[in-house]
Amino acid sequence: MAGESAVGGGSFPGAVLATTLVTLDAGSLGADGLALRLRLGQPSIVARVASDRVVLDPRTLAEDSFPVVAAAIEQALGS
Repeated sequence: MAGESAVGGGSFPGAVLATTLVTLDAGSLGADGLALRLRLGQPSIVARVASDRVVLDPRTLAEDSFPVVAAAIEQALGS
C-alpha cells in the first residue's frame, strides 16, 4: 500500500518520503501482540500498528535482507 515514512528528526524535521508499506493481519495475536513479537524476535523487526494491522516500511532494507525478515515474520506468526 502507498504510504509515507519520516526522513529523520534533527536535520530535517517533518520531512517525509513516499514509500510502499507492507501491512500484516495479525489474526488472533492482535496487532499489538504481533508487533511485540517482531520487536523481541531475532532479528528484531521494528513495526508500527495502524487500523488494527501491523505496518512495516521496507524502504531502508537491503534487498538481500528480505528472506531474513520474512523468516522472522513467519516465526512471530507461528510461535
